[in-house]
Formats: sequence, C-alpha cells, structure tokens
Amino acid sequence: MITNLTTKQIESIQIDEGVIFLNYGETDERLLAPTRGGGEFAATVTVRDIEFDGRHGKTTGTQVIEEQGASLKVTTLCMSQENLALAIPTCTIAADDGKTIKNPPTGVIGADKYLKNVTMFAKTIGGKYKKIAIYNAMHETGFNVKAVQKAEGELALEFLAHYKHSDLDGDLWAVTEIAQAPDERKDNADSSRRRHRKSRKQVIIEFKEEPNNAYNRNYAYYA
Repeated sequence: MITNLTTKQIESIQIDEGVIFLNYGETDERLLAPTRGGGEFAATVTVRDIEFDGRHGKTTGTQVIEEQGASLKVTTLCMSQENLALAIPTCTIAADDGKTIKNPPTGVIGADKYLKNVTMFAKTIGGKYKKIAIYNAMHETGFNVKAVQKAEGELALEFLAHYKHSDLDGDLWAVTEIAQAPDERKDNADSSRRRHRKSRKQVIIEFKEEPNNAYNRNYAYYA
C-alpha cells in the first residue's frame, strides 16, 4: 500500500548527530566535545496493573505509574581531567590545579554534586531543533579507559536524571522544539548588538555636525 507523506511529516524527521551541553544555560555551561556516535535519550516509566476479581486483562483506570526515569548516553573522545571526574560521583580532585583526580570517599553524595542539566540539541529536516534536557543529572557507574594501537580512547557516559529530594514529583526531563540552535541564537544576538552600536555611532556623528542644533542638547543629556 502506498501512502503519501505531508511536508510537515518530512520536515519533522530528525537527522544527524546530537550536540551535548552540560549545565546548559547556566554560568558554568560547557559543550561536551568531541563526541562519537551522537547522543541517545531515553524516558522510561514503570506501570503497575491493579489486580481485581473479574479482571480479563489490562483495564483503563486501574494502572498506576510507580516510577519514572530518564537518561542521556554519550561517548566523548575528550579525556580531560574534568570529563573523567564526571564519571565518578564526588571523586577527589587534588590541590594541584586539577591535574590529579582520585577515588571518592564512601558515603552520601551531596546534592551539589549533580549537574543541573544535560541537554542535547538534535536537528530536523525542516531546520528546527529538538532541545532534549534531563535534570539533576549524574553518571553513576564509573569509567573504563582503553589505550590501543590505531584507535582513540573513548569515555562512555550515561547520565541519569534525578528528582530533587525537596520536589519528589518535579521535572525529570523535557523535550522542546526550538527554531534555532544555541550558536545561531548567540550569533544573531551578537549581530543585533553590533547593528545597535553602529546605529548609535551614526547618530552621534550626525548630531555633532550641527553643534547649534537643539537636538545636540538633548543628545548630551541622553549620553
């Protein structure tokens, strides 16, 4: 059977690799790169069926969501100390400008050790982007590094989303459709600021050419 596709359906096809940011939108935001294999997001739920007499199978209104989870997997080729530290929660960073990391102490993981978010941007054919974010993220399983001939070392990370202890029914993840990628928004904002500065400069020159003009007094007050 042949079915035609709509333009909207084609434009919504996701293509190419995702771009991963840690703490996107925060003061310590950084790009996780270079990566290999893109990124993989997963959202999961555990549903329990209520058993009752006369039940013939799954029944609406008798199911309970017991648990939810979200994760984002990514493999990076960057073996910086900063990235290695991501793989071990609360690992110890020695007081030598971060050149040495060591195994962490055993005990409770502090709330400040979680990343505020890990965010992936994935492009669609239509030019829009899917912004996929998980919150209070942490990689929990350590790391394994191989150094072999004619190959590159890989650091595989699986960030898991966590509820805040103060908001046990809060947000774990979100998927938002946006018109522009992060670098495009920044470039457009920078361009707008440059145009604004250029416009102000042109106005200043125009006013200074007529020193007796009343507008000059207004401008002096504005400046």
